[in-house]
Amino acid sequence: MNYYDVTENPTGTTYNELIQALCDHSDSFYFITRAEFQYDEAVLAQFAPHVLHTYKTQKWETTTITGKAATAYIIEANDDTCALLQHYASSLYDWVAPKLPEDLTFTKNDFHWFTCCTHEKFAMFSIRSAHYEQIMLNVDGLSVEKRD
Repeated sequence: MNYYDVTENPTGTTYNELIQALCDHSDSFYFITRAEFQYDEAVLAQFAPHVLHTYKTQKWETTTITGKAATAYIIEANDDTCALLQHYASSLYDWVAPKLPEDLTFTKNDFHWFTCCTHEKFAMFSIRSAHYEQIMLNVDGLSVEKRD
């Protein structure tokens, strides 16, 4: 397994290409809403037809919280949800409360291959194959650094 940290916030065209690559090569993704924030219900409604399921949690891939549980929205990765992700943000770290849900995480075959903690401005890839490494490396302008 190889791990790559995203070293700069992907913005503009790089963000759009990253989201397209993640959606094209993932089964699903999730984002989180926290109980202490109010979110734009119109944004959540746009994703609603694609929600596979939701659940309450205090722990997800990049974060553990105390207090009230957050809600994880597991969403199908498809052309429609990709377009929504690209429409509502112009950079990866725009996905932060209270404007938008947080912590986009993309999954293929029940494996989280891209995770982020948007309020901490941290994102990383967990790569198990050369195929997925090439997908990541082919995103024009994406700045990553391999962990030792």
